Amino acid sequence: MLLNTTEIRLDIAEMQKKLENNSKNIELIFSYLDEFSDKGDTIKPRNTIGYKN
Repeated sequence: MLLNTTEIRLDIAEMQKKLENNSKNIELIFSYLDEFSDKGDTIKPRNTIGYKN
């Protein structure tokens, strides 16, 4: 029984580490999305290509 509880504790500690990494990655993704949305407002309109009338 003691062996099972130590295994469970190790598994829980491993899951906590993964969750911490995931939350950091999600925060990073949202910060990148905020940067891209800010840059989208300052982009100049592009010249159209193709036939002109």
